[in-house]
Amino acid sequence: MKYLITLLAISFSLSSLAVEEFPVEHFFKDPAMLGPQLSPDGQYLAALTPLNINKETLSRCKKKSRRKQKSGVIDICNLSRRNIVVFKLSDPDMNCQNGIIAKCSRIRVTQLRGQNVASFFWANNDRIIFTTGGDQLNGITGAIDSIGIYAVNKDGKEPMQLVKPEDALTNQKVIRTEVLNLLPFEPENILVARNDRKRYYLDVYKMNVYTGKFRRMLTPPGPVMGWGVDNDGVVRLAAMQDENSLSYETQIMYREGEKSEWTEIDRFEGLQNGWGLMGFTENNEKLYVTSNLGQDTYSVNLFDPQTGEMEDVFANEGTDVNYLGFTPTGEPVTIIYNDIDTKPQRHYINNKWKNLIEGFKQAFGVDYVGISSMSEYGEKMILSINSDINPGEYYLYDNNKNNIVYLGSTRPWIDPKTMSKMKPITYEARDGETIYAFLTIPIDSDGKDLPLIINPHGGPFGIQDQWRFNPETQFFANQGYAVMQINYRGSGGYGKRFEKIGYKRWGLEMQDDISDGVQWAIDQGIADSEHVCIYGASYGGYATMAGITLTPELYRCAVNYVGIWDLKMLYEQNGRWVERMDRWFKNHVIDPKEDIDQLEKTSPKFHIDKIKAPLFIVHGRRDYNVRIEQAETLMDALDKKDIPYEVLIKREEGHGFVLEENRIELYSRMKTFFNENLAKN
Repeated sequence: MKYLITLLAISFSLSSLAVEEFPVEHFFKDPAMLGPQLSPDGQYLAALTPLNINKETLSRCKKKSRRKQKSGVIDICNLSRRNIVVFKLSDPDMNCQNGIIAKCSRIRVTQLRGQNVASFFWANNDRIIFTTGGDQLNGITGAIDSIGIYAVNKDGKEPMQLVKPEDALTNQKVIRTEVLNLLPFEPENILVARNDRKRYYLDVYKMNVYTGKFRRMLTPPGPVMGWGVDNDGVVRLAAMQDENSLSYETQIMYREGEKSEWTEIDRFEGLQNGWGLMGFTENNEKLYVTSNLGQDTYSVNLFDPQTGEMEDVFANEGTDVNYLGFTPTGEPVTIIYNDIDTKPQRHYINNKWKNLIEGFKQAFGVDYVGISSMSEYGEKMILSINSDINPGEYYLYDNNKNNIVYLGSTRPWIDPKTMSKMKPITYEARDGETIYAFLTIPIDSDGKDLPLIINPHGGPFGIQDQWRFNPETQFFANQGYAVMQINYRGSGGYGKRFEKIGYKRWGLEMQDDISDGVQWAIDQGIADSEHVCIYGASYGGYATMAGITLTPELYRCAVNYVGIWDLKMLYEQNGRWVERMDRWFKNHVIDPKEDIDQLEKTSPKFHIDKIKAPLFIVHGRRDYNVRIEQAETLMDALDKKDIPYEVLIKREEGHGFVLEENRIELYSRMKTFFNENLAKN
């Protein structure tokens, strides 16, 4: 087999001093600060931070009340959850005004003790809307764990549940609420889209952010799958699809204004093909779109709805370009894209933002500076600095003061100098396809003859492992393992051809790409062929099970995290693959009724007796993407064959563990598992 390496050489330097082995908590305790956002007027800053509400509010904590779990005893008085804290940047305190945010007055606006705040945004200068990571309903259907929407004032008053989880499930349908526009001229309302009438079609509503009341705004021109709103909050664009269309034909409808008639401006076959709205020009006359019509990858274009002409703006060879940043008032900032190594890059479309951002880069001495948030007119911005070894730092830029001050870090206890670099690599698969991947080795290693963890990503389609800080990867490298993350065929970001060649190739060429990656690492002298394990979640869990059943000779151990072992069961899970999604599954994964030979060849269920490697099974009982039955039936089958395994199941978790104490328990167990089965002791 022939292997290609994009780099001239893969060189690893041996550090003069060995790096300390850090505890599990070092990588997996909750971030100290996450997702800071400025209020529209720039006077306040909200961020997620872990808070121990129990310790502050429960009198029984003084008696050291405890909650028992199978793994041991957990003191509920020591449990923290991510909550929203608001800082008053306009606090007259001199230390606050000099940029020491800890000296600014602040208030905790949420009081969650059993679940985390998952996301939030400012609806206006006073109101914050947020979602949680723990709204679970028995019998819920669909690929979603959290469907409730909540709101609270910046002073913590007037909390309101805008969308109750129990109201978002009707007739076996999950009702989504998607934000379209913040309506700056109507601070009490935001514009949203909801599929409350039909499963796949969206209607437009105004939602009152204080009461949760919805008011339907217009009659759709047909079966609308997505809407486009201009900078004034007017709905101007509608993308329609007939759910019975075998080609997913998409019809784009447009109108000049609120009282204008809808007219068709484009039509195309919509499966992995077409264009999507990124935003309107400042004068609301043309559309910035990302399009792959007539080409393999997405690029940024300017579409004129009056003439139908598409003007090229920017394309990057070999990768999709599908993001253009805007100010809150609709001014385009820069195009953001990943290069072939998935490192973030910018393409400037005006000198104003080019000069400003290039100045930021020079000031920080880095290749990329992100803009996480900005006030309505851009007087203040939150800048972010991160990399493969830096988990993230936040800074506040004040244009009026012309200064930058440090806000905080996601994980201030992590020193980037102690982390291992992700090295982009390529190799050639057995059929000649070029496969992109990352290799991370322990920082104090010479990169030779190492125990290796293969870590295939989930999805699989449209998902891509990227050059970013990854606590899992860093944890494994710190334990002494090399880690390989493979963007096998079917992964996203490299154009529609690369994704399409993965359709219906589960357990076939997609799995071959992973196996060929193992062989590449062995042939390069990086991996010890007798010390290779595979670990993956979701589809990565399927790839793990396929790895130890279809190619058992490759792997010494395996961790199947919320993964799939029975493809037919995945297809048959209640409420998931219905109507058009039924057709999608058969065209992308497998047709369990027609592809019988392929099913028996590629579903690990039919090859369980080939398992030789120690197996660790991890699942959440509230997983509605990959149901708990996948884990339970796998354990039953292993028991019947007298094949040993380890297991960790959490009743309160879903498709991946989100609670801090459960993550720490998981990776502590994983640390022991790999130490016993993979480490070269």
